[in-house]
Amino acid sequence: MRTTPNTRSTTMAFDPFGEPVAEGVANACPTASGDRTARRVGGAVFWTLALAILAGRVYAYDMPAVESVASYAAQVVALR
Repeated sequence: MRTTPNTRSTTMAFDPFGEPVAEGVANACPTASGDRTARRVGGAVFWTLALAILAGRVYAYDMPAVESVASYAAQVVALR
């Protein structure tokens, strides 16, 4: 039995669910670095805003338990 090497170079493209997609669909989707950069900048802006809102809510929260924990933490920091 004679085996011949595969001379066709095929690259498979998959959708987010792991299913293979047709070559025409795969070529239609842009894979530019600008998309990647925009996604990273958008993610950084989102998480910065989310953490800022969370910090503001923690700072403005009026519960005696939070105040006692904060005063205890301040005492521990002052002892060091």
